[in-house]
Amino acid sequence: MRLRRKIVTIAVSVTSGLGLAACGQQAVVHLTAAQSVRSAFTSAFDKTTTQITVTAEGLPGQAAIADHSVSVVLTTSKQAGSTSIDDQAVDLSINFQTAYLLDLRSVQGSEYFRVNLKYIEGIVGPSAMGASSTLGELAQRPGFGFIHDVLAGNWVGVSTSTLAALGHELSPQLPSAYSSISSISGLQNASGISSSVIDSWVQSVRTLLSVHQVKTGEYSLSLPLRSFAKSILDSLAAPLAKYSSEPFLSPSQLSKTMGEIPANLSLHANLWVTGGSVSKLQILIPNSTGSIVIAISHPAASVQVPTDATMLTEGDLTTIFGTVSGPLSKALGSKSGGLLSTL
Repeated sequence: MRLRRKIVTIAVSVTSGLGLAACGQQAVVHLTAAQSVRSAFTSAFDKTTTQITVTAEGLPGQAAIADHSVSVVLTTSKQAGSTSIDDQAVDLSINFQTAYLLDLRSVQGSEYFRVNLKYIEGIVGPSAMGASSTLGELAQRPGFGFIHDVLAGNWVGVSTSTLAALGHELSPQLPSAYSSISSISGLQNASGISSSVIDSWVQSVRTLLSVHQVKTGEYSLSLPLRSFAKSILDSLAAPLAKYSSEPFLSPSQLSKTMGEIPANLSLHANLWVTGGSVSKLQILIPNSTGSIVIAISHPAASVQVPTDATMLTEGDLTTIFGTVSGPLSKALGSKSGGLLSTL
């Protein structure tokens, strides 16, 4: 659930952050363009179901194989009577051409996934992948029959209540591991800085992003990268000092990193508005012919519970984790060379 929320929060924040720009107040036309873009972004995320499709085009060299072929599709559907991101049904799919490679879905208190192993092996070759044969052997073991569904590309799911029950059952078996995990400051502090990052992102974009109307329904955007990075880091200096002591996040190191960004380097993008709502955003990759294209649409069908999904039970999960609980506890909880003791 936390991973799903982070994905949605980051995707929506980054995309809608561009729409919060308001700059160039000396010119009325410039201000109107920024307001129109902000309104169009607000409208884009006001619908019941929103789908964001990310693709690439014009990539150089061997990366060109991904042009219009690889796509990442994020679909969110609001639950009736709810305005919280946490209550949205979410589907995240990674696709190649017309086939899905990996699909993750969270809806109505359960998490689901499916993997197209046969298609992936068809791309990279069975010898390079080797997953099907390994999983096929594992599926023969008691309690691992659901792996047949994974191999077949079927949906496999688990409810959050089942996961919670499993955690309650396993926690006494792994006390030292849980104690070690809870002592890692990075895990505890990660959530503390996230809101500061989002606020800084939005404010920096709002201040520095230039918006110009090219013609009806089409806008050009420009963001100076060094000034943008400096603006964010200046506002994050205090939170970073409070939550982290990592050397690469020290003020001197961050200042050095910012200095490596060319002063005249800007991020340029083109944006299209259809029916008062953002429909497409093209982000041009600096010093390249390539670009990232983000299409925003609103399908009539909402994200639903997968049909015929195989649901894992607490017994299934206990079997899976029970087989590794001994080695896992030793690896995570050892005070003399265990995995966590070295962190």
